[in-house]
Amino acid sequence: MKDGLPKGGADGMSVGRQARVLIVDDHDANRLLLREQVTMNGCTPVLASDGLEALHEIHASAPDMVILDLTLPRLDGESVLRKVRANPDFNRMPIVVISALAERARVKRCLDLGASDFIPKPFPPNAIEGRLRHCLSNHPPEGQSPDLFRAREFACEMVSSLGLLCLAAKGAPCGSSSAVLELLARFNPETRCHLERTSGFCRVLTAQLARSSSFASAIDDAFIEDFSRTASLHDIGKLAVPDSILSKPGALDAEEHRIMRRHVTVGAEILREIYRRFPNETLFEMAIDLTLYHHERWDGMGYPFGLSGQAIPLVGRVMAIADVYDALRSERSYKSAFSHEKSRDIILEGSGKQFDPAVVAGFLACEREFESLFANDETAAALAPAGAETAHPSARREFSVARQLRMTAS
Repeated sequence: MKDGLPKGGADGMSVGRQARVLIVDDHDANRLLLREQVTMNGCTPVLASDGLEALHEIHASAPDMVILDLTLPRLDGESVLRKVRANPDFNRMPIVVISALAERARVKRCLDLGASDFIPKPFPPNAIEGRLRHCLSNHPPEGQSPDLFRAREFACEMVSSLGLLCLAAKGAPCGSSSAVLELLARFNPETRCHLERTSGFCRVLTAQLARSSSFASAIDDAFIEDFSRTASLHDIGKLAVPDSILSKPGALDAEEHRIMRRHVTVGAEILREIYRRFPNETLFEMAIDLTLYHHERWDGMGYPFGLSGQAIPLVGRVMAIADVYDALRSERSYKSAFSHEKSRDIILEGSGKQFDPAVVAGFLACEREFESLFANDETAAALAPAGAETAHPSARREFSVARQLRMTAS
């Protein structure tokens, strides 16, 4: 092992921890070769096999450096670079692109976009060591902003604070997913009525879409059931958003928007950590996707990754309409409640821009069921005993560990 990089790169400075280097390549042999060279140089390798997985990793636990192949499935390397450089949290992250020498025009575009360096294929001897030394001496691990929020670290601490370790140790066989979902409901920062309504909307909308030839092959009874069970988790990541932002009566400023937007990444990481502890509960795969992607937009202007069209998983496209419809119909600290007709018109106006046109068509086909679900829930809420709406308090109010985590997230 080289003795320079573990101590801080070419200058031998002490950094207190090994640098984490994200390796993004869809070829197993290349990933293994790069992993070996990164490890030999005293850094910790993190592997990703496609562009979307790379974005997940960068947002969840920002590495100190990225080695990025340009030819990748799902999202190519140039697109990854463009999206990372557009994000102020990561726009100074060292990114070295790797590509064939024949792709000179593409490499030049990447360098113009802000790539730190280029490594040609096949990799020449000592090329990796030289790039690691250069990039990490200019951007050592301790040089990352102390304000950079690490979603994965927060999620791991939050899951531990929820008491899930105890539940996992008991290993409740077939009922563990229900037990976990019930426990999470107690911590969800959204109101119980909102969660139950959005779950109902997702069940109605997916059942309607299943009747369409465009979606029949993707949606079966199990899909509908799992979706309706997990839809209530879509905003669980708001546990990382301070109450001062969640309950702000006016419009959020730019910094508050930045903090609010991280709830999708945090939510997905909370659910990934739970799935890691309950690997047999595959419904959490769907929960992760609907949580991570429900603020993406059909036109590519959403977040966290700016995906567009059918690159957005179906559960994200469906959840987007269910969530927006309920938000429009509900009174919020910053707006009055809208009628069904006005809410429908806003969703229709967003077809092809914010929403998948085919999913909007499905919504229009079952809009009366949406209206009825909302009206019935409003009636039930009005007849409920005082305080029933807050029967499942958030983690901030009930558990001191989770409260402290949320307070330090601000």
